[in-house]
This record gives sequence, C-alpha cells and structure tokens, in this order.
Amino acid sequence: MKLLEGGNVFKDAAGKPATQRINQADVPATIRWVEGVLGMQFPQDRWLGSTGRAATSGDLDLAVDLQDATKDQIAAALTQYVQKNGQDPRDWVRKGGEVHLKTPIAGNARNGFVQTDFMFFDNVEWGTFFYAGGTDSAYKGMVRNVLMSSLAKHLGLRVGANGMFSRTTNQLVRDGLDPDYVAQTLLGAGRDRDDLKNVEIIYQNLARDPERDAKLKDFREYLAREGLAEPDQAVQESDVNFLARLRNRIVNQGMMPLVEAPDTVQMIAEAETAGVGGRAKGIEHLEDLVFRRGTQGIQDALTIVQQAIEQPSTVTAKWDGKPAVIFGRKPATGEFVLTDGSGFEAKGYDGLATSPRMMADIQSRRSGDRTELIQLYAQLFPVLEAALPAGFRGYVKGDLLYMDTPPEVSGNYVFRPNTIEYKIPVRSALGQRIGASKIGVAIHSMYSDVGEPRQPLRGVSFNPVPGLMLERPATPKQLEVEPALVKQLKALVRSEGAAINTLFNPAELRANKITDLAKLAVDFINTKVGAPLNPATLLPEFGDWLQTRVTPQKFRNIVEYLQSPTSNTAALAAAFTAFILLHDLKMDLLRQADAQHPGQEGWVMATPAGYAKAVNRFDPNAFAAQNRAQNNPKS
Repeated sequence: MKLLEGGNVFKDAAGKPATQRINQADVPATIRWVEGVLGMQFPQDRWLGSTGRAATSGDLDLAVDLQDATKDQIAAALTQYVQKNGQDPRDWVRKGGEVHLKTPIAGNARNGFVQTDFMFFDNVEWGTFFYAGGTDSAYKGMVRNVLMSSLAKHLGLRVGANGMFSRTTNQLVRDGLDPDYVAQTLLGAGRDRDDLKNVEIIYQNLARDPERDAKLKDFREYLAREGLAEPDQAVQESDVNFLARLRNRIVNQGMMPLVEAPDTVQMIAEAETAGVGGRAKGIEHLEDLVFRRGTQGIQDALTIVQQAIEQPSTVTAKWDGKPAVIFGRKPATGEFVLTDGSGFEAKGYDGLATSPRMMADIQSRRSGDRTELIQLYAQLFPVLEAALPAGFRGYVKGDLLYMDTPPEVSGNYVFRPNTIEYKIPVRSALGQRIGASKIGVAIHSMYSDVGEPRQPLRGVSFNPVPGLMLERPATPKQLEVEPALVKQLKALVRSEGAAINTLFNPAELRANKITDLAKLAVDFINTKVGAPLNPATLLPEFGDWLQTRVTPQKFRNIVEYLQSPTSNTAALAAAFTAFILLHDLKMDLLRQADAQHPGQEGWVMATPAGYAKAVNRFDPNAFAAQNRAQNNPKS
C-alpha cells in the first residue's frame, strides 16, 4: 500500500542529497519546465501525492499514461536533453521502478533542484486516484489507502495500486479500476470517488454504518502500531491532555538515549546558513543554532566547533563593555572616524563622525540626555586617533571598559562597565596593564569598510599612547572536542534531521499559522537563563510555557501541528535533544578556555564557518545570569 517514492536518488560528491523540498508556489513553474523538456502535458490531475497540494513537497510525483509514453521513452528523452546541454546524464537521470529527474526549481538552477519522479500506469485514472495523497487531511495519502484496504478486506476484496481485486480469485473485479464504482462498493450506493477523498470524509460516510467497527478493525490496529489517533478521537482529545501525554512520554522515556554512529562517519562539511527561526541580532549561542536553522544549524555548530579546535586563535574572550566604539580611517581618504554602532550602520544620515563636534551633533539628535556620552566621546577622540597608524584603512570595533583607573579592592581591580562586575588580580599580567592605564577599551573585531561583514581582529599594530589600554581578546592555546558528544549529534542528524527540517519548514509553519514556532522555542530557552538546566523536563516545560505565552487559538494550532504527522512530535523532542548536546559540547569548550584565562564572561568562536558564543547561561552564579538579573530585577 506504500507509495514508492524515489527518495533522495541524486547525491553530490560528498554523498549528500543534491535535491531539496519544493514550496507549493514553485510547483507550477517547475512542472511547466518539465513539460517543455518532454513536449507533453501534465495537468493537475496527473500530479500525485502532495505535489502542488501541500505547503511543501519532498519531490514532484507525475503520472504518465503508458499509452502516451513508456518508461524507456521518457528516460531516453530526458537523457537526450541533458546530453544536448553538455551534462552527464548519470547526474541528472535515473531509471528504476520509476524514472527520476534532477529538476531545477522553476526552471532555474540558482533556485536549487527538486527530484521529479515519473510514475507509469496502464490505467492513469485509477493511478492518479490511488496516489492522490491526503488532500485537505491531517493524514497522509498512504493512511487513506490503508483505510480503503481495511474496508475492502471486510468484503472479501483487496484494494491496491492496480485496482480492486477479489481475495478469492485474485482477479480484478468488474469495474475495479473505476474509483466511483469502488466507492459505491466500499461505502454504499450513491457514493462516488469524492467520498474516498481522505480519512476524515470516509469516517463521515461510515458514521451510521452498522458494520462500521468490523470494517475498521484492521485500520485501527494499523493506527495503534503507528501511534496515530482516529479522526473522532483526535477531535475529542483536549490540547491539555495531548501535552500531558507528551510530557509523560518524555519524562518516562527520557530525551538523551541515542544510537551512536559508526566510527566511519565523515565530518560534516561547511554549508550555507538557512533562516529557520530567524537570525537574532548579534552573535548566537551555539546551542540556539538548532532552532535558528534546523538541521543546518546543528551542522554549522559542529563545523564552528571543529574549526575552533583546529584554530584556537579564532576563539576570543567576550567582554561586557559599554558603550560600543567603532574607530578607524576611511578607506578612500584615510580620514579618522569615531562613532558607535548606530552611527556606523546609519541610513539617511552620515553617522561617521570625523570630529568631536560632529559626534556631538549626532548624539544630540537622539532621545534622552546625551551630555555624558558627548563628553566621553570627546575625550576618546584624540586618544584613539593617536593610537591608530596613519596608514591603516578600515574600522576597529570594541567596548569601553573604563574611563579612569579602576579602584583596587582586596587585591583586585574592580570595575563594572555594563552589567557584569569584573575582578582582575592586581598582580596578573592584565592587572598590571590596567594599573598603568586611565582608559581601557576591549577591541575584538574589525570591518574593511562600511557595509562589509565583520571579521576577526588581525594584522593591526597600534601606536602606544600613554594612559590607553587597548586590550586584545585573550585566546586559549589549545582546545579539545568531546568525541562522544559529536558522535551523538551526527547520529541525531542522520536519524532525525529530515524530521527536524520538516518541523521547522517555513512554508509548513505559514500554512499552520505558527511561523514563529522556532523563535518561541528560543524565547522559552531564554526564560531558563540563570536556573539549572534539567534535560528531562525541558520539553514538557516548553508545552506548559506555551499555554501562557500564546493565544488559545495559536496554542491549538501548535498542538495540532505536533499531532499530525506524529513525526513532528518526535522532531521537536529531537530538536531539544540537539540543544542539550550542543550546550554540553559548548560547556566543555568553555571550561577548557576558562581554565587557561579565568574570570571571563564568556568566549566567542569567530571561525571562517561563522560566529557563535560560549557563555554559561544556566548557572545562577555565572555572568549570563548576572546580566539577566541586572536587566530584569523582578524576574
């Protein structure tokens, strides 16, 4: 009864899928491109499964009438087209039980590729009916077909891909390829193919059938094996009861057990990022990447960690200074500039102050009393200009730590530039630099020009200026990765990666009116900052928190989305498991770096693969907890 889809037939050189899911809006243009290649038409009644019906589809399934073209003819036409365009047909066309084509989405390779499966039928009317998919249903088309088979079995019949047959003679019954006749046989006189459209409609037609329970016997056993609810039971079960069952499942079964991967698994390669939960401003926590980018976020995190291990100089201490300062020399003229983040990114006005007066004018346009800031920047202007060599081009970014030598308390220099209080031993190397200075700025990154991406600070030699400490970020000399955690994460990507990506697919979320599901997960995580993290209760607590955070209707939408398909529930559990594993991996690196340079707020991994920060968020005594308490004193 299973729809024999081709799966990921096409792989790249690294063995990864060369095709992707396609959004519903791109389906018509993509099929038109296929029609142009083959010179034949595929009207919508030839679109099978979820093609053009669901918000996204894993591939395009198209029905071909064998009276119009054979499998060999379709394969030959596609091969000829590919060769004509100078490509290797082995990378584009495959022939097996079906014919598969690597297809440019909307006819443009820049959009990526989707797999098209051509399915061949002696009777295309029956074929398109049987493989129509779960149209307007919470159940997939395969589930609908299992239900039809259960009804047929009660009558001594069998329904399958080739029509309706007698179980006694194995012969096709008269009119067994007519969907309307099959509907009348299974459901009664006056019914037609529309009454077999999906599981819910079939159940409606069975509501008054005296043999209903007997007809549904096999189907109910199938639902129990698959962990699916009947349509009427799914309606009766309350949202709260569903989350209670979910909570019990997670607490009783646990989140952490994973099948470890074989030792032969290759390292995950660098890949482009995708916006699942939306990119937050600033640098992400390593563990949040799973909610921001789905499976790609896990892969990105592993790549960032691997590069941090290979290049520990890319891992730098994170200071909690204020305000941020950006200073440098214009690439075109060499003119000195001192500004802040808002001025550097300004649109509609020139925020690159070339004099204290210009900086005062910029600050005075903003709300609030800016007198202190104007004086601060006026003091910084000549000092930072003197520190920057005349031949330098570009901009340096940093955070102000203090404007006067910090007081000494019990053998430590103590200062609080923002929300974090630092205690630096007077006799340490850093303490000696602090004691010899009046102004301290932690510099950490740079830009080649306005509008260009931020990059690690490198290749800059500053002029010495009396009383100024430009503190470059501390870096660990060596880091090691915990192989067991990496192995578990890779196993998780293999076993649950597709389900996680389906769960956070933007088109699916839009269709269910819960576009911010991934962001809600991150928001929930942030409520746990400063409290011990309990992996066993994290997911159930998310369900409880949702009830207080979203409207009742949105809460119901989320519950229904997790219920159907049931793999969405498993995917959410897997995403939280990935979060925990990435957190543990990050904490291991953080402890190693702290042992080499104690007293830091946290660390930033600024690798070629991307940026992520390692901060102890869930220790009540850690810097992150102090930060949150300062900003939310009532929380």
